[in-house]
Amino acid sequence: MAKGHPHLGRGEQGHIPRVIAWEVTRSCPLSCKHCRAAAQNTPYEGELTTDEARRMLASIATFAKPVLILTGGEPLLRPDVYEMAAYARDLGMRPVLATCGSLLTDEAARKLKAAGIATISISIDGADAESHDAFRGTDGAFAAALTGIETAQRAGIDVQINTTVTKDNVDELADILEIAVDSGAKVFNPFLLVPTGRGKELADREMSPSQYEQTLRWLARQQGCDDIGIRVTCAPHFQRIVREMGLEDAGIHGGGGCLGGKSFAFVSHRGKVQCCGFLDVEAGDLRDHGMDFRKVWEGSALFADLRDTGRYKGRCGGCEFVAVCGGCRARAYTILDDYLQEEPFCLHVPRKAIEKIDKEILSVVQANLPVQANPFDLREFGIEAGAAEVIERLRLLMDDGVVRRLGPIFDSYRLGYVSTLAAGAVRVGRLDEVAAAVSDLPGVTHNYSREHAYNLWFTLTAESEEALAEQIDDLSERTGVIFCRLPSERTFKIRVDFQLAEVSPLAKRPARPRSTRRPAPAELSEKDRAIIRRLQEGLPLTERPFAQIADELDIPEDVLLQIVNAWVDERIIRRFGAVVNHRKLGYSANGMAVFNVPPDRLDEVGQAVAQRREVSHCYQRPPMPGFDYNLYAMVHGQTVRQVQLVVDELVADLALNDHVILYSTVEFKKKSMAYFV
Repeated sequence: MAKGHPHLGRGEQGHIPRVIAWEVTRSCPLSCKHCRAAAQNTPYEGELTTDEARRMLASIATFAKPVLILTGGEPLLRPDVYEMAAYARDLGMRPVLATCGSLLTDEAARKLKAAGIATISISIDGADAESHDAFRGTDGAFAAALTGIETAQRAGIDVQINTTVTKDNVDELADILEIAVDSGAKVFNPFLLVPTGRGKELADREMSPSQYEQTLRWLARQQGCDDIGIRVTCAPHFQRIVREMGLEDAGIHGGGGCLGGKSFAFVSHRGKVQCCGFLDVEAGDLRDHGMDFRKVWEGSALFADLRDTGRYKGRCGGCEFVAVCGGCRARAYTILDDYLQEEPFCLHVPRKAIEKIDKEILSVVQANLPVQANPFDLREFGIEAGAAEVIERLRLLMDDGVVRRLGPIFDSYRLGYVSTLAAGAVRVGRLDEVAAAVSDLPGVTHNYSREHAYNLWFTLTAESEEALAEQIDDLSERTGVIFCRLPSERTFKIRVDFQLAEVSPLAKRPARPRSTRRPAPAELSEKDRAIIRRLQEGLPLTERPFAQIADELDIPEDVLLQIVNAWVDERIIRRFGAVVNHRKLGYSANGMAVFNVPPDRLDEVGQAVAQRREVSHCYQRPPMPGFDYNLYAMVHGQTVRQVQLVVDELVADLALNDHVILYSTVEFKKKSMAYFV
C-alpha cells in the first residue's frame, strides 16, 4: 500500500465534496455476486445511530451541499431512512436513494417523495429474469426491480438504471439499455466491476482491458442516440476515450474521471470514511473525530495522496490525461496493492515528450535511413548532431518504446509471399479469445479491433495463396467466426512518415511514384535469404552497423551495401528505417477510412487520396457482405477531429458520398514479418 503523508490536518483548498454516498445499513435481502460489502440479510452491529447521522450531516452542511446517496445494503431496511432524507434536504443537500426495488411499495415511494427523494437508482444486471436473478442471487429479483421502477414513477420519482458489467452480461448491454429506455428511466449508469468484497469471486468474470475499451467506446457512441442520459462509473478512462473520439465538445463528460477523495466520498455503516466503497482504505473514523466529516475530509492523508496526481505512478504518473481521468485508484489497490499505482485496466500509452533534436532525427530515419557505411551520420539532412549522439538518442527512443525496430521493411510479394487483410464480426464477450487465436498465427503481423460490426481486423502473410486460404479457413472453423479475405487488388500508397519536425528534412526528398500493380517476385539465392533473415532482426546501434552484419554473414561490407541498396531501388525493400510507435509520438487517432468508389473512378480517386500526407496506406480491395467499400486509406492524426477533417476534405474534394471511418480501439498485435525462418 502507498504510504500516507506523515501528518494530518493538511487542509486541501478547492476540493469540496459534491457527492457523498452513505451506507445507511449493510443489511440486504439479496446476495448479489458483485457486492463490495458481501452484505447479508441480517442485522449489523455498530451502525450509526440517528443522532450520530444527524451530527455527520450537520458537519457536512457547514461547508458543502452535496448530492447525498442513501445506499446500502438495502437502505429501505433502515427505519429512519425517511427522516434522514428529510433532514439532509432541509440542510440544503440533494438526497437520492439506491434500492434493489423489492421493498419499494407505493406507501414507501410516497414517503420517499415527501422526504425529498427526487431520484432513485435500481439495478438491472441482465436482459431477462434468468440472467439478472442469477447475478443477484435471488429468484424474482428481476420482476421486483421492474415493479420498483413502476412504483417509483407512480410517485413522481425519477429512476436511474444501474448495471454492473462483467464478461457474463457485456453482450446483453444493448438489450439492457433498451429496457432502461423503454422503462422511462432518466439515466443509464453502467458500473465497471471492481472485484472487492463478494466481487472477488467474480475476478475471473471481470472484463479484460480490451473489452473495457470496446465497451466504453460503445457507450460513448450511444450518448445522445436515445432519450436517456448515460453515465459511466468506476471507469475514469472514459474521459480519455471521449477525448480520443472527439466527443468532449458534445456534452459527454463520463463522470469526470476518478472523483474519489477529490469531490466524492463514501461513509460506511459504521462511520468509516473512504474515497469510495471499493477502495477499502480508511480515510478516517467519524466516531474518532466527533462525527466531524469536515475534519476527515480536510485532514485525511489518504485524500491528500489522491488529490496530488503528481504522486501517481506508472503510466498514470506520466499520462497527459491524468487531470481528467486519474485512473481507478480502487482497481490499482485491489490488483497492484498500491492505490497510487497505474490503472491496470487502461490500455493507453502516454504520449512521450519528444525533444526537438529527436523529432528531427525521427523525421529522417523513420522514412529513409541512408544505406551507407555510417547511416547515422545525418548531417546531409541538416541534422547538427554527430553520429555518436544520433545513435545514443535512437537507443533511448528504443528503450522508451518510441522506436520499435530499426531496419528494412520488405515487400512480401517481392519475396515470394502473399498477404491479405481479413475481417470478422466478433461478439464483444469473445473478442479477446478470438483475437488471441488470431495473434497466435505466426504470419499475423497486425491485429486490431475497430469500431464497427466488423470489429476484428488483421493482416496475414503466408508462403502461398493455398496456405493463406487454409489458415483463414482453419481459423474460422476453430473460432466459429467467418473471416473475410480482403487482399490488395491495387496499391496506391505505402509510406509511413509521421510529421514531427516543423520543417522535415525529408521535404527535400520527394516520394518516389509507385506502380499500382502487384510486382513480380524477385529471384533470391540462399545467400540473399540469409541476408534477409539477418537484416530483419534489426540494425545494431553502432557507427558501422553494416560492417558488423557483413562480418556475421562472412561477406564484405561493400558487397552487403550494394545488395541492400539494389533491393531498395528494386522495391524489394519498401523502406529502410525506423518502425515507430505512433501513439508515443502523439498520433493516437488511427482511422481506416473506406470509400465506395465507382470502378471507373478508382484510379483517379486512389491517386488523389494517396497524395495526402496524413494517409500512410491506400489500397483497392474487394467488398464483403454488408460492406460494399472498395478503397481503403489509413489516416493518422493526433486527434479524432484531425482524422475526421482530412476525410471530410477528401469526401468534399472528390465528391465521394458513401464512406465510413473505422477507428482502431485495441492493438492486439503489431510486429514485422519474419521471412524465410
